[in-house]
Amino acid sequence: MEINELKLSDLQPSQFYISQKKLEAVENRLNPADLSGFEPIPVKLLDGRPVMTDGHTRAAAALRAGLSAFPLVWDEDELDWDMYRACVKACREQGITSCTDLLQRIIPEEEYRIKWDQWCDMMQAETEKNRITVRPFTEQEIPDVLAFEQAIREEEEWGWQIDEQYIKSVTESFRDSRFSNSLSFLAYQHNRVIGRIDASLIPSHFDGSVKAYLDWICVVKQCRHQGAAQKLLSALRAALKEMNVDTLIGLTASNDEAQRFYKAVPDSVMRDTGIWIDIK
Repeated sequence: MEINELKLSDLQPSQFYISQKKLEAVENRLNPADLSGFEPIPVKLLDGRPVMTDGHTRAAAALRAGLSAFPLVWDEDELDWDMYRACVKACREQGITSCTDLLQRIIPEEEYRIKWDQWCDMMQAETEKNRITVRPFTEQEIPDVLAFEQAIREEEEWGWQIDEQYIKSVTESFRDSRFSNSLSFLAYQHNRVIGRIDASLIPSHFDGSVKAYLDWICVVKQCRHQGAAQKLLSALRAALKEMNVDTLIGLTASNDEAQRFYKAVPDSVMRDTGIWIDIK
């Protein structure tokens, strides 16, 4: 996605009100023929959709001046994505899916402080309470993972159930040198595991490279669409980058929800067809 091809109407806002006072101040400085005096509007991708992380007042002023585009820049800052995700979700629930929708949400400053500033304070507190954290899966987390495994089996049908042999195999894997190339991360919320991701390194003499295979990624159904899967994938990618592994190969699940997730993964492309070969 080329940022210079994006129009203001393509951008998903992350706030759902505009202050009339702030808007008037921007409009007093705005010259539609010369935007050099304004900072570009920062944009980041969230689930494959370009989201404004700031600059909503500038966008509204530009639209009211008859402009369809404004200088944009990819936001490289480390942001509180949990908070932004909550804001975007609230925007969409209120029908704010494009900058053009903000033109119907211009309100007096006093009302803005109540409807937006106070809402942000409340949402920040709620986000902290529900924040998802990711950490490596070690032997100490096995009881937490077993509870997670049981939870996902209560939600969906699985081809196998948890038994003593499974617990024994998982426990022993942390002491077996053959698993030294394995990477696993867990997503925690409210002190319980709600998701996990597992991968293995694949060293090959074919081209002297080391790639990684994405074994699986799963999130408890009731906790999906909160950013857990993205956080798990981000943690795995960061670990692989540290190990100088530049390619992650995965088999995409056939269900529609999984397909939507994989198609939204940045810097990825679907290639070839997976095949499972039993070794007997």
